[in-house]
Amino acid sequence: MASLKKRKGTYYIRFSETIDGERRQKAFSLEVTEEREAKKLQYEYEDKFQRGEIDPFHGWSPQQEKRKRNWEKRVRHMSLAEAGQQFLDERSQANEQTKNNYRRHFDMLEDQLGSTMPVREILEKDIREFCFRSDLAKATQASYLRHIKALFNWMEEKDIIKENVTKNIKPPKIPQKISQKMISREELNRVFEAFDKFYKEQEEKGHVTKPHQKRLWFKPMINMMYYCGMRASEAVNLKWRHVNLEGDPEDPDDHGRIGIYNTNSNTTKSALERVIPIREPLKPWLVQWHKDQGEPKDGYVFPSSTGLNRFHGMTAGSLSRSFKKFVRLAENVPNTITLHGLRHSCTTDLLRKGVPIHIVQKIMGHSSIDVIQIYEHLDESDLKNAVKGID
Repeated sequence: MASLKKRKGTYYIRFSETIDGERRQKAFSLEVTEEREAKKLQYEYEDKFQRGEIDPFHGWSPQQEKRKRNWEKRVRHMSLAEAGQQFLDERSQANEQTKNNYRRHFDMLEDQLGSTMPVREILEKDIREFCFRSDLAKATQASYLRHIKALFNWMEEKDIIKENVTKNIKPPKIPQKISQKMISREELNRVFEAFDKFYKEQEEKGHVTKPHQKRLWFKPMINMMYYCGMRASEAVNLKWRHVNLEGDPEDPDDHGRIGIYNTNSNTTKSALERVIPIREPLKPWLVQWHKDQGEPKDGYVFPSSTGLNRFHGMTAGSLSRSFKKFVRLAENVPNTITLHGLRHSCTTDLLRKGVPIHIVQKIMGHSSIDVIQIYEHLDESDLKNAVKGID
């Protein structure tokens, strides 16, 4: 219950309740001097208290309620232009290019709906018509929606809108060919150049002072994935006991092999175990990395730098994020390239070099030769070279 009390001309409201026989009270100034106004507030707050909408014993106050009411009045008719400007004002940490991108998308939405359009009156239909115009490419539609969603998510967080009309709008699926995810040897070299440049700058700034901070595993691991076509989960779970760096001394073309086996910690996607020949360009990378690690007999080939020892592995997610970081930093390298694209690159390279399809299937661990058919970027001459010698 709630009662009123007047002290030095100002009305106070006192809440009281009894829980487990213990009575407690809490009083607040209403900051009003008129009885009529005080009683009006008493009825409102007592009703909210009884319905559990406010808790005066845990942080609520009439001043808080007043600020909320004033904010509600302010945002009730907030226009699209006002909301967009306030959104940008709060992003002081964003660079100018980012702000300009948001401003450009907001301006286009204002052109369609009107800058004075109250944001609470915008419908899901309005957003769909703006983002999914038939004359826009799928990637452009996704960009429109991403920027507008950011605005509406912010308005929902600030209680400017009662309902986020973008909540159930999904971005369009952007078709991407395998060739867009792949990387050439020249592009991979540029990624490594970006890697070297980044850590040189970090060392000069004094941000990197210890070996484990330099991601020394990056080049040998990425080269291994490029030449062996390994999945990320297979690379991070590879153990030294499954790597043979010796090869056959009587065969100069035998540079060793890597075994991919199912273990308690990792099962291959196709559940097929396989042996991958170590190609000549990869051999020196693995030999040097083995020496750098102290020539261990077991443990992870690429242990986590944050682990206690060589028996603590890294995650596929951290590997993927590291690769994408330096793809973005590299010059003249498409951002569409992915870590899994290294596997596609290996498959394509083997086919182009004339390795029979059924051998490529075994090296890559594909469950069926049919999977090779997804390599739509191979031209007719590539495919002819790939099937030579099968019959």
